[in-house]
Amino acid sequence: MSFGFIDDLNEYFCEKYADYDKICILKGYVMPKMHATERRADGRDYSYTLPASTMRLAAQAKKAELLAELKEKMFDPSFSFSFRPLGFFTRIRDKFKKVNFRKTLEAVLSRNSLTKEEALSGLALDPWIWEQICKGKYYPTKNLVFSLALSAHLPSADMHEMLDVCDLALDYTSVKDVVISYLVEKRIFNADMVRAALEEYKLKNLFVKGLESEDEA
Repeated sequence: MSFGFIDDLNEYFCEKYADYDKICILKGYVMPKMHATERRADGRDYSYTLPASTMRLAAQAKKAELLAELKEKMFDPSFSFSFRPLGFFTRIRDKFKKVNFRKTLEAVLSRNSLTKEEALSGLALDPWIWEQICKGKYYPTKNLVFSLALSAHLPSADMHEMLDVCDLALDYTSVKDVVISYLVEKRIFNADMVRAALEEYKLKNLFVKGLESEDEA
């Protein structure tokens, strides 16, 4: 099945992806000028460094060919089975924080009219682990926050809020972060479309029911 939105995803990826070590070694990549000179009103020349974003694929004349080459080398290095249990004293301190993941999760679910049970129903996750996360005994991985955003159809702001309280953030040098950012930002939650996007960029290791990899099933 072909989806037209993949072209839009590719454009978004070219604009956002920022692993310059992988981009710059692509065959046919043209290194842009990183310095420019501008003449001021007083007649003096002012030299300045251009932002690193000028190195992204979006600025390349042959971005489609370069992206195709990059996709051939893609693989998902992330793991989905590692959680962060909080130590006893850390858990006590976290309990009395004005903002922590447990309170943030409760607020996010409430805003989206979801119960903890309803949120879990879309996740391929052990109920015991989910309960520990909801109680604030475990902190989620980035993969789990991504999975919850996709399965519960959460707004992008809610995903960012949950990442932030866990001291996590989107990393645009990560293929997965760019693709998930696109899906959530554009509110693309249809299972077939999500699966197509993940397959296009060779991504796996998510906790969304129906999207988990074979070795996780």
